[in-house]
Amino acid sequence: MILLNKKENMTDETFAEYWLTTHAPSAKKMPRLRKYVVNVVKRPPNKAPEYNGVVELWFDDKESIRTAFASPEGQATQKDTEKFTSKITTMHIEGHPVM
Repeated sequence: MILLNKKENMTDETFAEYWLTTHAPSAKKMPRLRKYVVNVVKRPPNKAPEYNGVVELWFDDKESIRTAFASPEGQATQKDTEKFTSKITTMHIEGHPVM
């Protein structure tokens, strides 16, 4: 899971549009990527969100993550991320479904 902050000169709409129409089609081509979910954070009333987006990248194991990001597609994805984000926070999480 990765938390994204948009570039300061981008509107919320421009950020979401770039992510969904330019970045995501390339990112989903990374090898061994099992699932890719884009979550655009909607601005709450009277408050700026701490993050503008959350991306879920699903892999079967750590080796799949390494393979994906070391690939030409992964390298291109990382470079493209710099075009529309000012900060990213990466978290490796383990889900525990309760219900």
